[in-house]
Amino acid sequence: MTPRQLQTPFGDDPCEDVPLSRAPLVRVLAQLRFEPLAVLDSTNAASLFAAEVGNAYPYLEKGAEFNMVVGAGQVSPQMGQTQVWRFRSPDRATTVSLTNGSLSLETTSYPGNAEFCASLSTLAAALKKVAYVPAYTRLGYRYTNRLTDDAVIHDLSKFVRTEILGVSGTELGGSAVLQHSLSQAAFQIDETTGLLAQWGEMPPGGTYDPTLSAIQQRSWVLDLDSFYQASEVSSQPEYVREKAERLAMSAYRFFRWAVKDEFLAYFGGVL
Repeated sequence: MTPRQLQTPFGDDPCEDVPLSRAPLVRVLAQLRFEPLAVLDSTNAASLFAAEVGNAYPYLEKGAEFNMVVGAGQVSPQMGQTQVWRFRSPDRATTVSLTNGSLSLETTSYPGNAEFCASLSTLAAALKKVAYVPAYTRLGYRYTNRLTDDAVIHDLSKFVRTEILGVSGTELGGSAVLQHSLSQAAFQIDETTGLLAQWGEMPPGGTYDPTLSAIQQRSWVLDLDSFYQASEVSSQPEYVREKAERLAMSAYRFFRWAVKDEFLAYFGGVL
């Protein structure tokens, strides 16, 4: 039976999962934020954490963290002084990043939300063995989709809803050519949960996020960041897993609303 087209991006009505064999996901990122801890303010913290996660993420890299400053409708990177330790999987497709203020799990090879959320929960448990984390302040789950197929980009109205097509679906006239276009919308779902959506066309070599590598071809992106934010978010690993799964579903629902059946079929969905 063909999945029902969602009429709204948010709500409690069922949203059937449609796996895509050629999903245009280029990155999935989950992040836990917390207030800086005294025990993590040392290089020894990385060694202790490595002892917990080293079997799954054996490669270590050190660096400085990018701080993203949001203001006046723009996002600007500023190189921060925060030390970041990155632990990478054997195939280097998955990275765990630890700072004195955040724990992140990022992958370019997404196994699905159940397995990904289980891995995030495991990392939260590993962090609890290294440091007492009284509570988290934010839990985020982010999907980054990037389309590069000319057949899709040149006929976007066939694949995505008019509501988010924007200027990409406008007849410009004359010899004018759209160079790039990026739209952003922030939604408050309830008192503690929200979603930041970004979408638009990027020129060859262009990117809207310095943490996302640019590519040398034109692309269309749909980036969804679903988050839970409060003064105190339980640091219990099972709670982290439960919340992450809910956030993943919230972002997925927006995705399913934004794209048409033609999109799902084109990228390998069985309808």
